[in-house]
Amino acid sequence: MIKQRITNHRLMKRIWQHKLFYLFMLPGIVWFFLFSYVPLYGIQVAFRDYTFVGGFTGSPWAGFKYFEQFFNYYQSGDIIRNTVIISLMKLLIGFPMPIILALLLNEVRKLKFKKTIQTLSYLPYFVSWIVVVTLMQRLLTPYGGPVNDLLGSLGTESIQFLNNPTWFYQMIVGSDIWKNIGWNSIIFMAAIAGIDQQLYEAAKMDGAGRFRQMWHITLPGIRNVAIILFILAVGNLMSAGYEQLLLLNGPATASMGSVLDVHAINSGIREGRLSYAAAVGLFQSIIGLILVLTVNRIARKVSDVSLF
Repeated sequence: MIKQRITNHRLMKRIWQHKLFYLFMLPGIVWFFLFSYVPLYGIQVAFRDYTFVGGFTGSPWAGFKYFEQFFNYYQSGDIIRNTVIISLMKLLIGFPMPIILALLLNEVRKLKFKKTIQTLSYLPYFVSWIVVVTLMQRLLTPYGGPVNDLLGSLGTESIQFLNNPTWFYQMIVGSDIWKNIGWNSIIFMAAIAGIDQQLYEAAKMDGAGRFRQMWHITLPGIRNVAIILFILAVGNLMSAGYEQLLLLNGPATASMGSVLDVHAINSGIREGRLSYAAAVGLFQSIIGLILVLTVNRIARKVSDVSLF
């Protein structure tokens, strides 16, 4: 008991010594509490026959009725499979890309050129998916689009890139990488900047070239950051990105592009089945939590790096 009081006293003393840092953390803590924890009260919508009149507590209890409806839905298996396939492709192909970009930018010695590439690469992150898809439609259309005009000038037939099952996954993954690669690389650039420069000087003295320095110093230096971000990315494996799929999916690709996010949005907003949509969303969150806990445990055993 006395030992616990001493520990608590030391903790409070440290907090008071660094009170300004905790004060800077306060807006973020308040934001997370208001927008991430308070809405958890609405989880009960998935277990009720929700109506606007009854509200959260006045609507009749439904139990697992809407979960059963989803799993009994004849397309539920296809929807889950499509979500996992698209998310896995984004994870396996898209996750290493910011690391590669950060490593390449780190090797650029001309500062002006480096800053220009950085700016151009992360600008698409601030562009909405509506604008991105509109640009893709204008550029890739076979009816006067510049890409197909270029292919035609080279003697190649026009290609229907959008709403085409053959090119569907390439368009989804490619546009996602183009939009997010620059912004995601900022974290790895910051991690690289924190590596002790004396390690590079020692490697040069030992005769190591730039590639060996990258392999033996830079990559190990950002390993912990990459593992943490990978764990968080795995948690989004059941979320393929509703806005992108909602805009790029069409009648010809419906069998490939129907994912949980779009299904939940359509059910909740278009059809007004709020309890059903909440059940689908809760299912996504539970699977995501299980994946994060599992991968986090594996990472802690394999590399001693974990979220908690």
